[in-house]
Amino acid sequence: MLIQLYDRGSPQGKKLFADLEKLCQQLQVDNAPEYFQDMHRPYSMGIAGKSILMINNQVVLVDKFPSTKELEETLKDYLRDDY
Repeated sequence: MLIQLYDRGSPQGKKLFADLEKLCQQLQVDNAPEYFQDMHRPYSMGIAGKSILMINNQVVLVDKFPSTKELEETLKDYLRDDY
């Protein structure tokens, strides 16, 4: 599973990434999440936002910062889809 967070370094984005890292370890996700401050890729795809979460090259969240529980459920949904 490919998890990418594009964020300009906001406190909320940093917390979201820390939550992603922790959940990926707990859920034994094969690949560690990636954090990018360069917003070129999402912007070139026509996606505008300050914080953009992509999983398997699909936009999941734009400028939203879910609770850890909500984020866990989102990751579990994508893990089920991988199998």
